Amino acid sequence: MAGPLTNGCSAKAVSFDWLDASWKRQTSLSFRPRHAKSSKKHGRPELGGPVIMETLLSQAEQLPGLLAASRSGLVRNWDPATLTRALSWGRFFRRLHGRLRAQPGLRAALERRLNRAGLLGVGHWRRCPELLALALLENRALPSAARHRFLRGLLAPAGGPKEEEEPFVHLLARRKAASQLLLLHLPPLAMTEEESDDAGGRDGPVAKTQAQLLLSRLREESHGEGGHDDVSPSAALLAQLPSGPTLYRAVAAALLEPSREVEARATLLPWLLGDQARLASFCRLLPAPRMALLCRRHPELSSPYLKLLASWGRHLVYDPLRGEWRTSGSEEEGQVPWHELRERVRCLWQDPGPPGSAIRTQLKQLKAQEGDFDVPGLSIWSDLLLDMETSASSAKETKCTPPPPGAEPAEQKQRCNSLTF
Repeated sequence: MAGPLTNGCSAKAVSFDWLDASWKRQTSLSFRPRHAKSSKKHGRPELGGPVIMETLLSQAEQLPGLLAASRSGLVRNWDPATLTRALSWGRFFRRLHGRLRAQPGLRAALERRLNRAGLLGVGHWRRCPELLALALLENRALPSAARHRFLRGLLAPAGGPKEEEEPFVHLLARRKAASQLLLLHLPPLAMTEEESDDAGGRDGPVAKTQAQLLLSRLREESHGEGGHDDVSPSAALLAQLPSGPTLYRAVAAALLEPSREVEARATLLPWLLGDQARLASFCRLLPAPRMALLCRRHPELSSPYLKLLASWGRHLVYDPLRGEWRTSGSEEEGQVPWHELRERVRCLWQDPGPPGSAIRTQLKQLKAQEGDFDVPGLSIWSDLLLDMETSASSAKETKCTPPPPGAEPAEQKQRCNSLTF
């Protein structure tokens, strides 16, 4: 394809002419504006000044167009040379990101300008090669000749300037191999991840891998990244991830990862505790034994979790005809059935540490606030307290006790053989 690539989402054009000229010089930045003053010592321009800023902004304006074009039918007209130029563009932005990490003042000023213009932030520049590669691999409109060139480049990269980061294909290959190994150890398809974790009370290989990948990604974002306004890079990344069971289980597994507990506490607990709705969804999704274990390992979670239990209990009403506590209506957000509330209270009650003492104290206080009745059906807290006290010696109830740190696998299995996750 001769000429510029057009952005399918914008009237602006994506031109590679400037990139081709600078890439051939192979400076460590691959960026030399026409009017920039060169450094005599290094033979490359020094970043800074209004000319450099405007040039960076003008090139950043074309990045969304390139990414959009790589996902569209426009690639149908790409020949191998055009594909090579597009991939070089992506590598250029990653190398530029590396140069800006050493100049925080310029980076902060550039981030402000990019935000005002509604453009992709500098943090996204680092992953331009990955974004382009994934888009092109999934785009069936890419001609066969360009696709063959692309695949050959992935499998046998041509020699060039040393990249600051590991080649993307090597990272993909390692993760693909790891996923294939995990598949060999997964339970049958009929068994869910929660059921597989039940055998021993520990996270399965998928949950552990997801937790480790999440922590690694958060660490990458935190190193040398400037946040937007008051939002940390880790919080910004977590906000971009889709909320749901997969993310919440990975967060829980990360918080229980012994080798990286401090790292997980620093990044994930503020994110969880910073949003009440998010915390409620997280606690509701995780089984009762897992939440009891999290409260034991992370005392910061104990008080918010107890408040949630109290809130859930207040939504229950007593049905005298059935002789049981029931939700006031459908099980909407903020409403849990009696048996689930009872199970969550019971798992905390059986904990010999601070979570057990905290739930006992809270139940007694709530019972006193509602009249301190001992008659069933008048106060849910009285009924819960009575139920806990009468069943404390039951062997079935003690199986829910979270295993103490350092417990042997056989002991963990004995204590947690009733877990449901």
